[in-house]
Amino acid sequence: MNLQQFRAILDLGSDAEGRTMLPAAEPAGQRIFGGQILAQLIAAAESGRTVKSLQVAFPRSGRPRQPLYLDLEKTHDGRSLGMRQVVAYQDQPLGGRRIVAVGSIVLDRADGEYDYQFDAAATSDPLTAKPIDFAVVPGESRLISDIGLDDVSAASAELSFWMRCPDFTDPTLARPVLAYVSDWPVIGTLLKAVPGLSQEDAHVRLQTGVVSHSMWFHRQFDLSGWLRVEVRGQRLAGGRGFGTGAVYTQAGSLVASFAQESVIRSFR
Repeated sequence: MNLQQFRAILDLGSDAEGRTMLPAAEPAGQRIFGGQILAQLIAAAESGRTVKSLQVAFPRSGRPRQPLYLDLEKTHDGRSLGMRQVVAYQDQPLGGRRIVAVGSIVLDRADGEYDYQFDAAATSDPLTAKPIDFAVVPGESRLISDIGLDDVSAASAELSFWMRCPDFTDPTLARPVLAYVSDWPVIGTLLKAVPGLSQEDAHVRLQTGVVSHSMWFHRQFDLSGWLRVEVRGQRLAGGRGFGTGAVYTQAGSLVASFAQESVIRSFR
């Protein structure tokens, strides 16, 4: 996805009834990518403040060929913090709403106060890492881990990679883009630990889907510079997966964290 295409999915429109519409990134796809909705919710919520965190649940998958609508409620606006409640939905054939995503968003005005970080990512040269084509990254990506997401041999459920988007110099795009990317790698990372399976088996041999996704932004960052993404598949049990992620600058400053619950099970 290039800069123009990404901007297009953030270009929210309205229908004849005045309802806010969320454009589909891939109208011909089987389902709407959850990362697209995360990016759109951030773009819709930011107005004079930046998104500090968001927690979104996905009760059902979205249908790309059907209009997707957004309800956004301004729950609270204080001197520094604000709160938004969001619902993304599609119309039901016989009336009513088919809920695709529900969530809460915290907005913030950053203070110039204390700056502490428990640990820093190991610093290294991104250009020494292996170039790899991660379709969800709208820019350049390089694999740090020895094994990627398409290998079916059992390996540790971890993934580390560099990413940068040289064309994305607009700072308002930084949080939407990172949220878009963060929704993708957790399920594939968990599947690295399962012998004979990989992310290629999602929706083919396995039923997979995101149940909920949370993200926290700790400080401003530049997408045109290298970001190191560390993903850990923490637990896979009972048909459910849980994983976490952390995003660092090349200098090792933690700029964002995320966590995801998912469905991962064989087709019944």
